[in-house]
Amino acid sequence: MKKTNFYRADRRDSALLSCSRSAYYIITILITAFALLLSACGSPSAATAIPTVVLDSGNQSTSVPVSSSDNDGSVVASAIVVPLQEAQLAFSLPGSIKMINVVAGDQVGAGDVLAELDNDSIKLEVEAAQRTVRELTSAAAVAAAEQTVANSQKAYDDAKKKVDSVQNRHADNVTIDYLEDQVTLAQNALDRARDAYKQTGGRSDRDPVRAQAATNLYNAQRAYNTALGNLNWYANPPSANDVALANANFDAASAALQEAQWYLAELQGESIPSDATGAQLAQLQQARNGLQAAQDRLNQTRLMAPFSGIVGKVDGIAGEFASPGQILIVLSDTDHLQVKTTDLSERDITKVKIGDPTRILVDAVSQEFEGKVIVISPVANTLGGDVVYEVTIAFTEQPEGLLGGMSAEVTIGD
Repeated sequence: MKKTNFYRADRRDSALLSCSRSAYYIITILITAFALLLSACGSPSAATAIPTVVLDSGNQSTSVPVSSSDNDGSVVASAIVVPLQEAQLAFSLPGSIKMINVVAGDQVGAGDVLAELDNDSIKLEVEAAQRTVRELTSAAAVAAAEQTVANSQKAYDDAKKKVDSVQNRHADNVTIDYLEDQVTLAQNALDRARDAYKQTGGRSDRDPVRAQAATNLYNAQRAYNTALGNLNWYANPPSANDVALANANFDAASAALQEAQWYLAELQGESIPSDATGAQLAQLQQARNGLQAAQDRLNQTRLMAPFSGIVGKVDGIAGEFASPGQILIVLSDTDHLQVKTTDLSERDITKVKIGDPTRILVDAVSQEFEGKVIVISPVANTLGGDVVYEVTIAFTEQPEGLLGGMSAEVTIGD
């Protein structure tokens, strides 16, 4: 019995030894295979990985590829589709929002009112200013301005005649002798007419003979006065005061006529000099400036679309208080799109030139478009420690179906 037990123990030990050797061979084979795999991964013939930068995002790190160069000299970079124009609209005045006329996705035209503050008091100011301008430019105002021009023209003509007569107030001895003779003749005619009139003293005032005598006496008196006035005018030169007064009156009449003409021209919509003057003209310009100022204040209570486009965002509702500069509406011109690179590194920017042809692959639509480089930013940005430059690319033909924010890959160069 003891011999049999020893035999069974020997068989158990042999089985354990066999299992140990099998495990050893399996482990050896695995270590050899792993060593060969590591050797293959470290082989010089392996492909070179694209350079990456690491962005720190909280406690995690993300590898972001930057641009790379192909063997043919072209540059490949990531990009994003952006609208040609984008406006972030905000009120410049504080106030309560009266209405918002759009929602995200609405198509609007340039000049459309997108939102408005409470502005009833300002509207009253605009209406009052408009009424003042209407009164100053009415048909009655134009007619009054035309009458003023006519009166000013007459005053100017009279003043000019006076100046001319003062400046020409001189005569030689022959002329003086002639004028004295005219006075003598006129005096004789006046004496005869006076005597003839006296002889009709017994007649009625309605008697034709007396009436004729009275008429002759009147005409003779006028002729004498004219002859004497002519003699006195030429025989007695004007004083310095007379000349100064005549010239001053003429200058005043000339200035009044010019201002009246400018005012009438302004009312009729004609062009006038920038330095034109006149009390009425100043009043009209002041009224128009007041209207413009009121209209500007009203416009500041309205958000108007600066261009045609699509409303991308609306951040506000009627009744809320809007602070100056608080962005309420974002408007994008999606009919005119561009592409801007996001990771074009400093190693590749020197290979890019304005006008370079570009292939644009938009992932969202799986289509490739043609374009060209139109702007190279002279200012660098940093992307996870790597220096990058933004390049703007214009589509050769505006594509359909694209939206701002779509990602793309661009290949710059032939």
